Amino acid sequence: MAETKDQLLFELEEGVGIITLNRPDRLNAINWDLAVELVALLRELRQRDEVRTIVLTGAGRAFCSGGDAEWLSGSSERGLPGLSEVPLERYQRKTPAGPVAEVTRMLVDVDKPVIAAIAGPVMGAGLAFALACDRRIADRTTRMCAAMVRLGFAPDCGITFFLPRVTRLSTALMMVETGRILEAEECHREGLIDELVENAQALPRALSYAKELARGPSVAVDLARRFIHKSLVSTLDEMLDYEAVAATMSAHTEDAREGTRAFVEKRKPTFKGR
Repeated sequence: MAETKDQLLFELEEGVGIITLNRPDRLNAINWDLAVELVALLRELRQRDEVRTIVLTGAGRAFCSGGDAEWLSGSSERGLPGLSEVPLERYQRKTPAGPVAEVTRMLVDVDKPVIAAIAGPVMGAGLAFALACDRRIADRTTRMCAAMVRLGFAPDCGITFFLPRVTRLSTALMMVETGRILEAEECHREGLIDELVENAQALPRALSYAKELARGPSVAVDLARRFIHKSLVSTLDEMLDYEAVAATMSAHTEDAREGTRAFVEKRKPTFKGR
């Protein structure tokens, strides 16, 4: 069943785009329509220069509890392979999770830092979204789970790519094999949470960090982010070449001129993101 546009909220604050999943009555579970809207928004934000960094959060008492139960059960108007008789469009036949998996891709391809402000359940697809972010700041109500196996599904939405890169290999294997729920303290110890803060402080802390990045030399920051991701699938020689290209590109920005002048003049630079 289609949801209203209010299921996804967006606001801009001091160069930070704040995206809020807004289905608090369903613990911000992701469905097809919400995923389509979120992918479209991330594509738009890639082109908006006034948005320098992004914070992703959830309304109410959850970040994202994973896939919507109605959709996953095969009882909704949107079909699911193997679980419903609803005809599937060609796009979904090739990519069963459709735009839900595409959200993970766009959290990287938005080409700007994305900070996750987390509270409450972070399950299934929601965990994939959090792992795809640059940094995860969470409060003590946070609980994380690679929940797919609990429902009889293999992992999806990029969890198998990000988990062993963010945490230990053995922890990643345990999570996808058992679907065990990890409480906030264990998530922090295992590196799934970067900063553990007091309850209700995840969003303020994430905004503070995002605004700090937004005040920086945005072109250089975005290129640095892009090439860190590139390094995960590249050799050292390739990365040296990519870095040379990035250095040349950033050297042509106003911020590079301002940064070098400020260094010589022994003052704090004022970057404009250009």
